[in-house]
Amino acid sequence: MENTQTIAQWQQFLQTLAPVESWLYVGAGRGEMLNEARFSNVPMLLAVEADEHSSQLLAHKIATPAIKHRNWKALNALVNNTNGQANWHRHSREAENGLLPAKALTALWPNLNEIDRSEKPAVSLKHLLEQADEVDSPFNWLTIDCLPAARLIQDLNGTLDQLDMIEMRVVIDGARSGNDGTTLGECDKILLPQGFTRLALEETITPLIGRALYGRDFKLQLNEALKVYTDLETQNATLTQKNEELGAQVESLLKERDNLRYELEDQRKREQESSGQLAKSLQQLAALEHQNIDLASQCHELRLSNNSLRNEKSELLSKLEDQRNREHQATEQLQSANAELNEKLQLSQTELKEQQRSSHLSTKLLAKLEGDAAELRERYAQKVTSEQELKDLIKELHAKLQAASHFYHKLEKEHPELLKQQ
Repeated sequence: MENTQTIAQWQQFLQTLAPVESWLYVGAGRGEMLNEARFSNVPMLLAVEADEHSSQLLAHKIATPAIKHRNWKALNALVNNTNGQANWHRHSREAENGLLPAKALTALWPNLNEIDRSEKPAVSLKHLLEQADEVDSPFNWLTIDCLPAARLIQDLNGTLDQLDMIEMRVVIDGARSGNDGTTLGECDKILLPQGFTRLALEETITPLIGRALYGRDFKLQLNEALKVYTDLETQNATLTQKNEELGAQVESLLKERDNLRYELEDQRKREQESSGQLAKSLQQLAALEHQNIDLASQCHELRLSNNSLRNEKSELLSKLEDQRNREHQATEQLQSANAELNEKLQLSQTELKEQQRSSHLSTKLLAKLEGDAAELRERYAQKVTSEQELKDLIKELHAKLQAASHFYHKLEKEHPELLKQQ
């Protein structure tokens, strides 16, 4: 299994036949391979790594000035054949971390030990390919640099049609048995029927593991294209014959159409003459209808005027009768009001005399009340003065009593013998 050229050289050469539009690299590790010449002209790249620490180093690698490319991206994700939770196995050899437990790899690495395992959310390879098709350029180059590669592509089906080149990490046939998705035979079984051919197989540092490169079988595609071309030629000949037959039918139909057109023109001329006569008759009928409408309108207006005048006459007669009745009632009310006013005038004169007499008495009483009020004010002022003097005497007496009380207590404390003598 010796190749004159490496996989990387094959890929660099094949980019002239199938240019890279976008490259999906699963299992990119820390990104050491991104400095290789095969990646120098890649316009878009998505590098996927499941190990968190390696993914951080990969992102840093892509961001370095030597590699930095605005359409290159790093993604920390565990890729599986389906979406959902999956077991992630961490081994003593970092490059073998992945979906397979240590016991599945002991034939390849006898001293391999499993450090721990954990559940991680996984995304399917099909989901990554379809999602890129919606946002960016679709991936047409794919690298799966991890095991089990065959398991990841087994459910791609029609999604493989968008890929031109596929690189896969595989276990050489004979090193393992079983259907765990790691062997070269399983990859061939999936890809060869899908129009791919294996272009190269390269050993890695261990002869049990290799890298296989698959490309579109352009010879098969050419044969299919020739077959399609032959079918199209046959269909074209059949359609050409049908086209000639249809052409003859079209000529016959064109002659019939011309004859019908002449007949139609004669009929249109006759219809135009009839239409002219009909238009004149319709115009006369319309003029008569307008005259009839005008006369009917005038008659209706005269009837309305007559009815309006009759109504106005009735209203005026009614108003005149009402006016006469109101004038009669007003005369009677005026006479009655005049008699009442005379009576009220006499009563008012009598009440005025009595009010004048009451006013004279009230004036006398008011003068007497003012005298009495002045006398009461004077007596109140004298009483207020007496009360103030009495309050002052009480305050003075209270002060003297307090002084005597203090003096008594002082004698009681300082000279109790004087009190005893009394």
